[in-house]
Amino acid sequence: MPPGTKGKQPILWLCEAPECISLGKAVFHMVPKTLTATEALALQDAGAEAGAYLERLGKFSLADLTEKEWGNFLTTILNSYGENMRKRVTAAVAPF
Repeated sequence: MPPGTKGKQPILWLCEAPECISLGKAVFHMVPKTLTATEALALQDAGAEAGAYLERLGKFSLADLTEKEWGNFLTTILNSYGENMRKRVTAAVAPF
């Protein structure tokens, strides 16, 4: 816990959208082991989507990407990870 927060509830930073609040509550109450497993699965999903992006480009070495392609690759991972986390948390399916 950060200094000065001993014994206090942790602060949650969420957007005001109902989906953010609902998902935030669900994640907050997840058992750490379940959250870690859910994150790992969402990251695998994101990696698969990023790999599909590379396949569409016909490039298989990150060193061959242009600056724009590199940015798109990173954006694919980031957006896919977030979307897959939302799907998995919303579905409330055990990650094992």
